[in-house]
Amino acid sequence: MRSLADIIDSSGDSILETYAYANGFLTVKLTLGTTEQKVELAMPTEHLSFDAFCLAKKEDLYRTCRIVIQDLSQVISVANGVYVPAPDFGKLMQQAKANYNLAYGKKASHWKYLFSLIGYGHLVSCLLSDLEAVSIVELAE
Repeated sequence: MRSLADIIDSSGDSILETYAYANGFLTVKLTLGTTEQKVELAMPTEHLSFDAFCLAKKEDLYRTCRIVIQDLSQVISVANGVYVPAPDFGKLMQQAKANYNLAYGKKASHWKYLFSLIGYGHLVSCLLSDLEAVSIVELAE
């Protein structure tokens, strides 16, 4: 079985096939760009964002993406144990565009990462507490 790091490394030019959120889990199916391998990732989360415009399109152009996982402590300030927005308006808008706003007001000790599928825009983003909780299934062609 492939590791999450391996999936991320080979995720450039991947195609988002399907996505779903149910019972506290975000599930995405991707065809990895470098190997054409189909994988399904499932991750527990309560906080997510979808780009309805891109996801409503059937053309591969809009669904081409790569996986990016950002350590939130490296990009968002923490005050009193929770993530807080940037005080500067320009930086605040950059954070919102990158979906870091999902973490505002959340406990930094619990929500540590932002998982994103980035392509034409931020197709799907969600907060993760533990990277080990992401399950990976390699699908038959």
